[in-house]
Amino acid sequence: MDVWNLILYVVASLLALKSLASLMTHHKKVVVQQLAIEYTQELAPKGKKASSSDSLNAETDPASADQQASAA
Repeated sequence: MDVWNLILYVVASLLALKSLASLMTHHKKVVVQQLAIEYTQELAPKGKKASSSDSLNAETDPASADQQASAA
């Protein structure tokens, strides 16, 4: 019975680590996306703010925000 408990514990630990890694990866993507949006808005001239449609497009399409961040 102790062997089964150990196996169950190891499997549960691996699933918890996988879940944590997934959560951290998602959080990193969200933070990078927010930083890219802020950086884009800072680059816009003082008189002209980045249009809200640009920021909405960046928020709804994370791939484009990742590409913008990697290009910068």
